[in-house]
Amino acid sequence: MKITDVRWMLLKGPRPHDLGGEVGTSRKMLVRVDTDAGIYGLGECDNFPGIRDGLGYCRAVMLGRDPLELRPMWSEIVYGTVAPHPPSSNFAGRDFPSEFGPCAPMSPTATPDGPPVWAVSGVEIALVDLIGKALKTPAYNVFGGAFRKEVPVYLDRSSPSDQENLDAWRKMASDAAMEGFGRMKFDIDYMAPRHVKDVWNRTISAAQMIQIVKRLEAAREAAGDEVEIAVDGHMQYNLPDSVRLAQELAHLKLAWVEDLMPITNVDAYRQLRAKSPSPVCVGEMFTMEQFRTFVDHEAADILHPDVMFCGGMHELHRIGLYADSHYLPLAMHGNGGALATIAAAHVAAATRNFLSLEYHFIEARWIGEFVRREGLPLFRNGCVPVSDAPGLGVEIDERVCRENLAPGEKMF
Repeated sequence: MKITDVRWMLLKGPRPHDLGGEVGTSRKMLVRVDTDAGIYGLGECDNFPGIRDGLGYCRAVMLGRDPLELRPMWSEIVYGTVAPHPPSSNFAGRDFPSEFGPCAPMSPTATPDGPPVWAVSGVEIALVDLIGKALKTPAYNVFGGAFRKEVPVYLDRSSPSDQENLDAWRKMASDAAMEGFGRMKFDIDYMAPRHVKDVWNRTISAAQMIQIVKRLEAAREAAGDEVEIAVDGHMQYNLPDSVRLAQELAHLKLAWVEDLMPITNVDAYRQLRAKSPSPVCVGEMFTMEQFRTFVDHEAADILHPDVMFCGGMHELHRIGLYADSHYLPLAMHGNGGALATIAAAHVAAATRNFLSLEYHFIEARWIGEFVRREGLPLFRNGCVPVSDAPGLGVEIDERVCRENLAPGEKMF
C-alpha cells in the first residue's frame, strides 16, 4: 500500500458566538490522504499562516511511501535525518512548495515547531484514520485500547456579549449545564473589558478584578456545585496579577487557571504554580519537548495539548503518558471542529490520566457537522461517544462541506 496523494480543502462559515460573545467567522482546513489500495484517511489542521506550505511539504515527502511508516515520515519532516540520509530522503524530482524546498538534515523551518508541525498534525490524523481502516480496528486501539468510550467535553464559553449583565452570565452557565455539559470555561480577558485601564501593561486593575470575581460567582451560582469551571487568560497578564487573580478566585473551586501569562517563561509558571490555590494549566501550543521542560521544572499541574498543534495523535498520546508518569492529569485544548475533536477523543479514550476535551463551536452547527458518523452524534450527555468503527469512523458530509467551501477551494 502506497500513498498516492495528500489533499486539503478549506471550509469557511459563520461563528455565531466568537471571543467575547461577538459574531465572527471560522475557517477549518480538512486533509485527505489517498492510497493505491483505495483506502483513504481524513484529518484536520488549523488555518494558520504557512499551513498550506507545510501541507505541500508533507505531500512531497510522503508520496509513494507506505502509510504504515507513519512515525519515520513524521520524524523526517519534523527533525530531518543525518547524512548520508536514508533512501527516503532522496528528494530529487519531488514537487516541494517553493517556500519550503527539500531539507534532509532538519525540518524545513530548521526548528521542530511552527507550520511543519501544525501541518503534519493534520496529515498524521489522516494517517491514523487510514491505518485503522486498513487494520479494521478503531483508532483508539492503535494506542493500546480504550479506558473509556465516553469522553468528557468542556465547553469554551468565552463570555456573553453583554459582559456587564450578571443575568447573561447566569444564563450562559445554566444553559450549558442544562444541555448536559458538566464542564465549561470562561475567558478572563473578556469578562470585564470596560474596566481595563491599560491594554499594554499586562495588569488587572482593582475594578476589573472585582468584576471578574462577581461574574464568575454568578456563573458558579447558576451552574451549581457539580459543574467544573475553568478560566483562560489567553497569555495576557503579569506574574503578580496572575497570582492575585488565582487567589481571589480560590473560593470558586476552579478546575484550573489556564495560560494566565505568556507561555514561554517556565520560571514564571513555576512561581505561579507555587502560589496558586487552583491547578495551573498550560500548553495548548506546546510540543512534547516543551511539555517535558514544564513538567521537569514543576511549572504545571495540568498539561493541555492540542492534537492539531502538538504533532498529531501519537504525540498527543506520548504527552499523556509522560504526564501520567509524573501523576499529572491531561486535559486537551480543542481548537478544531468535528474531525479534530473525534481524533482527540480517540486518544483521550486510550489515555488513563485524561480529564476533559475542549470544544469551542457549539453554536456553529456546520463546524460540528462537516464530518458525520453512522448512528452517532458528535456529543451525547456532555461527552464525545467513541465509535468502534475502523479508524476514526468518520465520513465527509458533502452537503455541509459544499455549503461552507471557501472561495477558490475544490472539494476532495
